[in-house]
Amino acid sequence: MLAKIEDFRAGAISLHQLVDDIRGLYVEADPHDLQVRDEFEEYWSALDVELAQRTEPWAPAGAATEQSLRIAVGEFEWWVKKVLDEHAVGEHE
Repeated sequence: MLAKIEDFRAGAISLHQLVDDIRGLYVEADPHDLQVRDEFEEYWSALDVELAQRTEPWAPAGAATEQSLRIAVGEFEWWVKKVLDEHAVGEHE
């Protein structure tokens, strides 16, 4: 997921591709931890909303900003790193 975020920030993939790819990686990982599942939905949903506000005809003009996108991507990235750190610690215990 972190590589996908890097690709998005570098302009190698679109926001649409980022949202789709991250969802696909999540489904493929099939996490069983309920907290991870809930948190994924929370942070991923913010990215999905950013996409919708940029692509859906019902989205009000100006609803999506570069700042809100940076925040959503940054918070998702923070969450992924947190989960990775927590699981790395758990593996060494």
